[in-house]
Amino acid sequence: RDVELSLQVGDTVHILEMYEGRIGIFPETYIHLKEATVEDRGQHETVIPGELPLGQELTSTLREWAVIWHKLYVDNKTTQFRHVQQMTYSLIEWRSQILSGTLPKDELAELKKKVTAKIDYGNRILGLDLVVRDDNGNILDPDETSTISLFRCHETASKRIEERIQEEKSLQQNLDLRGQPVFNTTHTYSLYMNFKNFVCNIGEDAELLMSLYDPDLSKFISENYLVRWGSNGMPKEIEKLNNLQAVFTDLSSSDLIRPKISLVCQIVRVGHMELKDGKKHTCGLRRPFGVAVMDITDIIHGKVDDEEKQHFIPFQQIAMETYIRQRQLIMSPLITSHVIGENEPLTSVFNKVIAAKEVNHKGQGLWVSLKLLPGDLVQVQKDFSHLVDRSTAVARKMGFPEIILPGDVRNDIYVTLVQGEFDKGKKKTPKNVEVTMSVHDEDGNLQEKAIHPGAGDEGVSEYKSVVYYQVKQPCWYETVKVSIAIEEVSRCHLRFTFRHRSSQESRDKSERAFGMSFVKLMNTDGTTLQDGKHNLIVYKGDNKKMEDAKCYLTLPCTKMEVEEKEISSGKNLHHLATFTPTKDSTKDSFQIATLICSTKLTQNGRSYNETYDYLVFDALVSSLFRVNFEYLFFSPIFRLFMLLVNKLHM
Repeated sequence: RDVELSLQVGDTVHILEMYEGRIGIFPETYIHLKEATVEDRGQHETVIPGELPLGQELTSTLREWAVIWHKLYVDNKTTQFRHVQQMTYSLIEWRSQILSGTLPKDELAELKKKVTAKIDYGNRILGLDLVVRDDNGNILDPDETSTISLFRCHETASKRIEERIQEEKSLQQNLDLRGQPVFNTTHTYSLYMNFKNFVCNIGEDAELLMSLYDPDLSKFISENYLVRWGSNGMPKEIEKLNNLQAVFTDLSSSDLIRPKISLVCQIVRVGHMELKDGKKHTCGLRRPFGVAVMDITDIIHGKVDDEEKQHFIPFQQIAMETYIRQRQLIMSPLITSHVIGENEPLTSVFNKVIAAKEVNHKGQGLWVSLKLLPGDLVQVQKDFSHLVDRSTAVARKMGFPEIILPGDVRNDIYVTLVQGEFDKGKKKTPKNVEVTMSVHDEDGNLQEKAIHPGAGDEGVSEYKSVVYYQVKQPCWYETVKVSIAIEEVSRCHLRFTFRHRSSQESRDKSERAFGMSFVKLMNTDGTTLQDGKHNLIVYKGDNKKMEDAKCYLTLPCTKMEVEEKEISSGKNLHHLATFTPTKDSTKDSFQIATLICSTKLTQNGRSYNETYDYLVFDALVSSLFRVNFEYLFFSPIFRLFMLLVNKLHM
């Protein structure tokens, strides 16, 4: 032991050289390098850290407070112990923000004032020395500052801290009397996730689709966060290594009190139809592979709060036959029992994994760290800039938060491929159906990169579904987001083409689309497509007409539309086009579900009625007199509304 160098985490060492994965005598992974300048090298050298002086002061303050904090715990002084604990946690949080180097200059200056005020306040109540500062929070140098100036600054600082202590006491008395804060300004929350690693022996590329899920309602809460994983066990975009972060936003207080919330991950393999297939087989197919589920209820409820802790989420690989049946049931409330199969219980694969006490993961799974953050996206980017920066993917809630803040413009259309039924035709076995979704305008022009499979990934012009092997009634429940300019919505429609994918590459190249469906995003009355399920007509026939928007846009797109036109006209609609089906002319069917989250578009055709102007105005005035102080940030919007009303009636 005489020749050993005993160190603890946090100790500083001076490294002289690096050699083959080692920094000095230590493995490289054990050392965090800090920039520093060495003056007067030798026995009397001076090491000057390269970090900001405020960062150095924070470090020394935290070390000094830690000793006192420990003593308060030993002496069983609970109230003081918790007070110091809260101040320490605040300083640690702010120190992380400062050292991250991502703060703009103005925000750094504002944070500096908060930090120095907290340090001075803490030093006073702990009986430590008062640090004298200038107006910018910098520590005054006694060698360059006159005695009188030091005295005046000391006097001003003492007075300011004393006022702060009195404010704290007054606030505490109010809280004790009321039993709760005067008002709570947090109405929206965000869940931060740092994706650390994924270990699974797939042998092909994969897509990891992570989202928030309510197992009691069998309902997805958020859109997906997508990570493309390479066959080499690393991200496809290598620059994202160790920087795979996402924040699930717009969570409301009602979401936080859900009995259960899970973080679920769907793993989709991208490659051959079967893993054993060789070079002559079709590649690039999206095939289901497995799931990973973690109960995050305690994190959402605030019982667990440690973004540094890494959580292991076991991976459950599912056999092909089982996956087909179980994946159909993820959104069980939306699907009827005849699609499931004989005597198949209405339970989802996620719920089965959640209910299982143990998962035979064989060491395969995901590692993530999680933290619940108070505030919307703008707020968490400001308060937790060391966690949420511009590179952090943003996965929004599929729905609106409790409060839509001024300036929050949103125009998201969520489309879910639900299910289909496809006749095998001349084939002996059911088809391996792949659905290709795209967005086009009224002239048939493709809208580039309008479809977003998940946050963290660029938009795509065409989205290809998972392929199930020889399934007559495939159920996908794949949700994507369509993002197009608000002014373009009235001109655009969604087009779905269906193609059989052969496992043999030579046969697959000759396969053409055997059917097409479409749906317009806006109705003739100016309202957008209604939320919910839509049974689309599958058109068959001439491939050129399937691609000609001017040809098929004159036709009905849903079975309901066909029935309404047949009833109103009293005629059968076979004559509309050479490839026009009716409910009796084809056995194929296709169903989608849509959800529109837009602050501009409406699904209510009555909302433009002028009769409501005065009624809405009176209701707003009445509400304004009763509103709580916490909602006063809506007053600018109210003023704008009044100006618009005046202009309309002038």
